[in-house]
Parts: sequence; structure tokens; C-alpha cells
Amino acid sequence: MKRVLITASLLLFFAVSSFAQTKFALTYSIGFPTGETSDFFSKTSWRGINIDYHYLLEDNFAVGFSTGWQVFSDNQGFVTETSGTETVSGFRYNYLNSFPLLATGSYFFDSSSDLVPFASLGLGLTYNELEEDIGLFRNTRTGWPFTVRPEIGMDYEINYGVALRASVRYNYVASGNTLPSLPSFGVNVGFVWSN
Repeated sequence: MKRVLITASLLLFFAVSSFAQTKFALTYSIGFPTGETSDFFSKTSWRGINIDYHYLLEDNFAVGFSTGWQVFSDNQGFVTETSGTETVSGFRYNYLNSFPLLATGSYFFDSSSDLVPFASLGLGLTYNELEEDIGLFRNTRTGWPFTVRPEIGMDYEINYGVALRASVRYNYVASGNTLPSLPSFGVNVGFVWSN
């Protein structure tokens, strides 16, 4: 599933990027658990990547898509948990793989200088896979909850058509049938290519 999402995203990018007035960003993401996500994970996620595509409708306004992959993991140590008449003991590990698929709208404030601040809003779905391991037992829950993702950041042009990007995102992921709400903050750094 992970390979299919990443491959489909890259193919879509290369198919669409041949048109004029586009921006493509590839960023490394550091994730910070918030809300109910921090009930499962106390540690920062150092494993994340984002792919963003912007098609400029005007000089300052773009529509596009955003996808990525953020992995949270946490070792909870040795635990004993009881549910009804069942008791399970063992080392507990939690894992969350999160793959957002979002339509985006972005506003670039001043496209005439080398430093371009921007604001973006993404709406869509996120595929979440939450795994809770205790000893030899694994509880896996998956879902496609609704997602809202505001973002602010800056692009700094270092060469014609190439820029550095730094941004902060808040990923609000709603609760679903089997999953709680799993929001997080992301700090992103990477590169932007434009034509």
C-alpha cells in the first residue's frame, strides 16, 4: 500500500509538471504528536516526507495536491492490561503510519522577491494505520478519516527555478469508526522546483 501511494503520487507529479507555472516541493517532516495522538506517542517522529504540487492560477494563488508519509512509534515498556476477564502482559509498542491525500489551495504573498512567504490549506483524507503490540498480540486499526491541514511557510530562491522551503503544518485528522482523532504538528524543510 505504501509503495502504491508513493508511486502514484510521483507519476501524477511527473504527468502534471510538464505544464507551465507549476511548483513541486519535496520536504523532510518532523512530527510532534498532539491531542489524542499524544495518548499513544510521547516521542517526536523523525521519520516523515511530504510531496506537494502547486499549479499557479495567478501569480500569487495556486491549487494542487499534497501527500506524504509520517511514522510515529513509541516503546511503552512492560505493561499489564486487563479487559473484562482477560489479562495480557508484555512489552508494548505503538506504531502509526499516516498517509494524507489532500487537495490544496495556496497563497504566495510576494512572488517578486527571493523570500516568498505563503499560506496553504489542505482538505482531504488521511489513511491511518495504528498498531498496538503487547507481547505476541497485535491490535491493528485502519481508516480514512477527514483531514484539514493549514500550513504557513517560506520559500527562498537559491537559483532560478530552485528554492529552499521551511514550513509548519497542523494536521487535524478527525476520528473515524475504529480510530480516534490523531492530530499532529509538522515542521518541514526541503526543496521546491518551479518553472
